[in-house]
Amino acid sequence: MRPQDHVLTSVPGPQERRAMAGSTRKWLERTHRQLEHLLTQRGRLVMLTDDMLDAAGRPRDVYQYFGRHPADANRLQKNWYGLLHTAQAASRAPVITEPLAPWPGYQQVWIPVDDDVELSGWLGFAEANGRPRQADCIVLVPGFLGDNAVTRTEYVSHALRQAGFHVLALELRGHGHTDLRYPDVYYNFGVIEMQDMIRVAEWLEDNHPQISRTGMLSFCWGGNLAMLTAWYDGRLPDDPSITENLAPFLDPPSHRTHYTAGILAFAPVLAWEEILDLCDRPNEMMANPPAYFFQQFVRDRMICKGHPEVSGNLRNLIVHEFACSFFGPSLPIADCYHSLRLLPYRGLPDGDKMERARVPVLVVNSINDPFLDARDTAELVAQTSNPKVAALILRGGGHIGVAAYNRSYFYSLITNFFDPCRGAAACISEAARDCSESASRVSEPASPEVNASRSPLVRRQAASAAVN
Repeated sequence: MRPQDHVLTSVPGPQERRAMAGSTRKWLERTHRQLEHLLTQRGRLVMLTDDMLDAAGRPRDVYQYFGRHPADANRLQKNWYGLLHTAQAASRAPVITEPLAPWPGYQQVWIPVDDDVELSGWLGFAEANGRPRQADCIVLVPGFLGDNAVTRTEYVSHALRQAGFHVLALELRGHGHTDLRYPDVYYNFGVIEMQDMIRVAEWLEDNHPQISRTGMLSFCWGGNLAMLTAWYDGRLPDDPSITENLAPFLDPPSHRTHYTAGILAFAPVLAWEEILDLCDRPNEMMANPPAYFFQQFVRDRMICKGHPEVSGNLRNLIVHEFACSFFGPSLPIADCYHSLRLLPYRGLPDGDKMERARVPVLVVNSINDPFLDARDTAELVAQTSNPKVAALILRGGGHIGVAAYNRSYFYSLITNFFDPCRGAAACISEAARDCSESASRVSEPASPEVNASRSPLVRRQAASAAVN
């Protein structure tokens, strides 16, 4: 990130804070007004949350709003930049197959999330006067089957540290160094990982006094996990999205709130079950490039984990991963899907998960995403009344290629969202901080009381035996 890529909005005064109180949507409106000059293209450049609804509260036709057609998403002549920026965002080093050294300035940490599982992450502290400063820590979650070899994760991590945040680049179960240490621990596509994310936040805050709060920045399928974490953090004890079969594997709800600096999700796969349908058949590269390359990731995963088939069928991959995990093959896959669903699918309910979010949640998508349907974002907004949940559709950026589309807007939106004085959390908090321009970048680490350590990890052997 270059200095000119990072634009801070003004610190809101008391009257503005009252106007935004409790609303990520109001925060987004104010912040975008101060950042929209960074977008220099012609035509309508963004859709904010309320723009996505008509007078009756129904989802608007987002493609018509931008003067585009969804059928053009995979046509080179019609969506050249969407496809180009998607390809640029997808660039990565080879998947991690042997231990790598952390990036300079970072240390590898192992975070306990279960009795016999620790997640690998590269933790880097922002410094002042040669030592870690007091600041929030942003947890980065990559996209589908991503590890710390993802190029985007590295450059975004460095940019956040440069902006004054601590950063944890996390590798989930079945990913990267975590997978190397625990090859028999499989990925569950968010079912157990959302609980892992809660424990990661507690570990960071309980063990590092220089970390004030945690926030989460996520991409693609990682965005699903981020949104599920927001729901899981605020869910009810009898939440209908957690079935009888699944409940024994999960902790009860906690009174402690997690990721209080906010959760930012770029291009989450909201209607992911439609992606399963798409991957039930082979996709041709020329007809649907994103789907074709996505299925190559699925094939590679099947080969890497030694599953009994090699195909691009995502539905089958999920079944294989769950069958090999501690859930075992006896846990009904429909129960897992219910817990992961963010939008209704073929008459099946999603559970209105985003109504339970207790922290700011911002969803960012692009109208020229060649992989996802932007109408899903409007559907989510139409069914979510929680003002803590906001959404933004950009004119460009393809699939998670917003940095390639407009680097300055990308970084400025992120840094302002998480900023302790300008950010969405500052207007959701009942007691807003006494912020000023000079207070937005604290230079000396303080010595706050460390939060009380969380309870010991819940053992699941009995639950597993009961289900299996």
